Amino acid sequence: MREKKRKILFVTERRADYSRLGPIMRGVHKSKRLTLQLVVTGTHLLKAYGNTSALIRKEGFHIDASIRVLHESDADDGASMARAFGMYVQKLTDVVERLKPDVIFCGFDLDAHFCGFDLDAHLAAAIVGMHLNIPVAHIQGGERSGTIDEVLRHATTKFAHMHFVATRESRERVIRLGEDPGYVFLVGSPSLDTIKHISYPPRAAIFKKYGLDPKKKLIVFSQHPVTTELSRVTRDIDESIRAIQGAAKMHGADVLAIYSNNDAGGKRIVSKLNKSGFVVYPHIAYEDYLRLLKHADVLVGNSSTGIHEAPSFSLPTVNIGSRQRYRERGANVIDAPNNSAAIGKAVTKALTDRAFRAKVKRGKNPYDHGDTAKKVVNILERVKLPPIQKVLPY
Repeated sequence: MREKKRKILFVTERRADYSRLGPIMRGVHKSKRLTLQLVVTGTHLLKAYGNTSALIRKEGFHIDASIRVLHESDADDGASMARAFGMYVQKLTDVVERLKPDVIFCGFDLDAHFCGFDLDAHLAAAIVGMHLNIPVAHIQGGERSGTIDEVLRHATTKFAHMHFVATRESRERVIRLGEDPGYVFLVGSPSLDTIKHISYPPRAAIFKKYGLDPKKKLIVFSQHPVTTELSRVTRDIDESIRAIQGAAKMHGADVLAIYSNNDAGGKRIVSKLNKSGFVVYPHIAYEDYLRLLKHADVLVGNSSTGIHEAPSFSLPTVNIGSRQRYRERGANVIDAPNNSAAIGKAVTKALTDRAFRAKVKRGKNPYDHGDTAKKVVNILERVKLPPIQKVLPY
């Protein structure tokens, strides 16, 4: 008798999580022991963010359900985020009842480089799974960052049954949260799989595609709102833009900026970017973004890209403010407060300090533990599913 395939339901709400879930989804899709189910929601369905659900279909994935929760007209505040969360729980419940998956795969702790996310749909999916007695798998839990992401990430961990973590420290944190060590797997970050497996065109080719001068230095800029510091969003983005404008002029650099995510305050950042004089894109395909990072001279902002992906390119990163304050990081990161003078000084150091740049070259990526997607898929194929009932072991 042929073995029944295990159905793995993925939820993707933004480009950021899809770029990282993609390698795992492709592995599940190819597996002879697993069946991929896919729910698309969030900003994937918004025109302002590129209607990226079309890109998912173009890659060959079948979308089992599209859940529209967000709208371009939504208010730029925390109340809208909270209301969206409630809608995710309700609508995902209907979809999960229909699809009847064996495992719900959710996660991501990342706010990422382009249109990050606040984990609303992922936490909602974990809550739905627990209530419907379906095991939940969570990737990249246990990480510390700060902001609302910190709370949402650990909440998702407590609703999950299997944990795919990126670092040894994260594994220890998840276990200390009361999770079964036998179901906490150290696999690394799946975004690094993509870095290793894509092609990289010459600098001139990728720069031309995005309207950049290959003869100039490149500053990549990605800044998201800090929802717990919402009253400072406008001031903070003004300080960053002022600093980067000055650094670009001083060092003869082009600046490529990418829209903020759609967390509370994000629309205010987008408005400022569109008036900055930078080369601004609402969306860049993840593979192209990596190709740009390979040839960039510095990454500036508060995106977790500077923490997770940039070390793999030996790319200096100026990390602004509190959003990534508690992240494990490599030797590539310079921290700076939300102050234009401090940011400008840090960018200059990143661009011109030979000793620092040499240190970055020698550094390693703490999130790199090999072929992450392959490890995750092998576990999903073979692991004995854990009991639904969870209890603290102490």
